[in-house]
Amino acid sequence: MAPPISDTIADDLREELRAGRWKQAIALYERHLTADEKRSGECRLAYAAALIRSGRVASGVKILAENPSLAAWGSEDLRRWVVKPLVDSGETGKALAVLDSLVAGEDPAIRDLRLRASLLGRQKKWDEAIADAARAVARDPRDPGTNSQYLLLLIQGGRVEEAGRHAAQIADFAADNGRLALAAMLALARSGQSDRAAVLAREAAECESMDCELAGAVVRTLFETGRYDHAVEAGERLLDEGWDGAAIRGYLGEAHLARPSGNRFEKAIGHLRKGVALDPGSHRMNAALGEALLRQGSYDEAVRYLSAACELRPKNAQTRALHARALKQCRRFAEAAVEFRRLLKLQPSSPRWQRYAAGALSQAGRRDEARKVFDIFVAERAANLPDDFEKGLAALWDKLDEAAIPKARLDWAWSLRREELGNDREEWERRAKWGHLADHYLLDWLECRDTQVHEPMRRLSDLAEAEQFLGGIDVSNGLIVAAAHVGPMYAGPLALELLGVPTRWVASTPSVARTSYAKSLISTSDQEDMQIAQAFMRSLRQKYAVVIGVDGAINLAAPRIMFEGQEITYSSFAARTAHRMGVPSIFAAPLWRNGKIGFMLRKLPDPVIVKNPDEYADLWRTSFLGALREFLGGAPESLRLSGGIWRHVR
Repeated sequence: MAPPISDTIADDLREELRAGRWKQAIALYERHLTADEKRSGECRLAYAAALIRSGRVASGVKILAENPSLAAWGSEDLRRWVVKPLVDSGETGKALAVLDSLVAGEDPAIRDLRLRASLLGRQKKWDEAIADAARAVARDPRDPGTNSQYLLLLIQGGRVEEAGRHAAQIADFAADNGRLALAAMLALARSGQSDRAAVLAREAAECESMDCELAGAVVRTLFETGRYDHAVEAGERLLDEGWDGAAIRGYLGEAHLARPSGNRFEKAIGHLRKGVALDPGSHRMNAALGEALLRQGSYDEAVRYLSAACELRPKNAQTRALHARALKQCRRFAEAAVEFRRLLKLQPSSPRWQRYAAGALSQAGRRDEARKVFDIFVAERAANLPDDFEKGLAALWDKLDEAAIPKARLDWAWSLRREELGNDREEWERRAKWGHLADHYLLDWLECRDTQVHEPMRRLSDLAEAEQFLGGIDVSNGLIVAAAHVGPMYAGPLALELLGVPTRWVASTPSVARTSYAKSLISTSDQEDMQIAQAFMRSLRQKYAVVIGVDGAINLAAPRIMFEGQEITYSSFAARTAHRMGVPSIFAAPLWRNGKIGFMLRKLPDPVIVKNPDEYADLWRTSFLGALREFLGGAPESLRLSGGIWRHVR
């Protein structure tokens, strides 16, 4: 470094820089300084800074690059005169050029590394940004700021697994700092380390540097990792401590909604209302509040919030589906039909929306249009079916990847199996997925191959046992057949037809369907609850056997009960009707047995044995659930794993 110059010259240059007179500073250096003065570190540094700020970036950076010690020696002046103003004005490229000089040495300042990493991140140069952040962490491994920046850059750069590993390595001190805890929880959750994320969230809930953002993140992490009780416990306490905000209200509301507790809707709605008031533009909270109100049965109010959510995100299919169902419950059938038609465009491959759209159109009095929608739906599915039923059934083994079954359902079903089924989870899941596909394939065949409906009948086992069972029941006043969403459900109509039992089916297929199977339907998709109940009882009076899925309901406000540690939809309507009308009832579920479809049949309590309707309903429910539990312990291909009891499994 050249010898220092007089304070007067240095002060003059600094004054020009402070005043932003870059050209004057350059002129002072070039025209009025001696050769010795120009070689001094202070003057060269000021000259390089003036060149850069005046737009002659390359020239200024060249001076710094040719004199590495100059940048290190004058780093404070460069930060003050050059880097900060350039960053503040959005001139990222120029700022980076100077920072390159500042970090070129072997021992760069951590703050320069962090700033360059931040600027590189803005330009989405993730690998370079991450490299700088990693150098900063290596310099001070326990610094909260450097670690949180490193984690966030790894996540933004798509290197989620690395972020998770680093978060796990620093977990012993991450909870001590709010910013670091936020980043570490995110990294652990994103990398699939749910248990560690939840542990860190609970530790962070005690953090001394708590703020509203961290409080919301704690509850969010506990909610998203399925720790609903812990999310509620932490969230309610943090609110009591004064850490209120839209995020904590939203996720606390959703956590309450996810818990199988009696007053969950009231508490969830209370928090979500306050959350929406704090952040009216939140799609997530408007949608969650609308869904909570819909499940509570407050349909008109649900429409309000779901309408707002649809406006915020018009292409979100889940929100639009909830909106359509809320409109349907409000008897606004024409509007519901419009929403379902929009859903057909958003999710054309989902079979539910065609059924719902046809049902809503039918209820709106537009039966021709409803019939057209359903006819197109049937034709599209028919085009993808094989000509031979057996070939298609065998081909399902090659399509197991198409069975998108939530892991929670498989886990729950696995826990219910009987011991003799062994411990080969992989093979068990293969069979379970095949059974799932087989039942939906059977429905496609019934609805789309009406002239070939006899082909699946060949899969039915000897029905002598079923015939003998039914022969021991007095069906002169009708019969309630209590079913569940298990087994090859759609074999039921075929079997009862062969047995010659006059039957009606409560099902979601719209009444505009043209198949012979549809002629026996009591459709839930284009009738209201009262109409369905009336049709049900009328069919019993006409001495039909009426099949009803006790665990199924199109209405999201349908009641739920606890069963084997999970919440399931359950209606006591069948039990109470059996008692009121003095009609016998049975549990019936199709199952696969040695490649054939048989049936598990169990008698349910006689309605004359208990006079009190509530006591009878309880007895009937116990008997039904006992039979269902017995069934679920059996062969995995008979589980079905969708609809009904499976819908709310977590």
